[in-house]
Amino acid sequence: MPQLVHPFVRTSVREGVVTMERILSRIMALLLVVLVAVAALSAFSPSMADSAAGPTEVESYTVQPGQTLWTYAQMVTPEGGDVNQSVEELVELNHLEGTSLEVGQRILVPVEEPDD
Repeated sequence: MPQLVHPFVRTSVREGVVTMERILSRIMALLLVVLVAVAALSAFSPSMADSAAGPTEVESYTVQPGQTLWTYAQMVTPEGGDVNQSVEELVELNHLEGTSLEVGQRILVPVEEPDD
């Protein structure tokens, strides 16, 4: 008498054998999960600025009429210091795309350390 097999049941000669295709698909799925997890963690973790001197204390400054980033940098650059370097630091600290400022704009500026 012929054995009846349900039409939705698939039988295979290789039943119980894990194929290379299945192993590769599991590895790819695992790599994808790890990649997504790493991307999520890096997106939500705080970043630290690379600086030899460590973190810089800052305060907020409001731009005054007639003031430019250059004129402000001249005011805060120590005598004999490089004003260009001060401008570059202010641009980097404030994530500015250029050196233009508007009256009333608030920028972050490094707090001057007292001379000992």
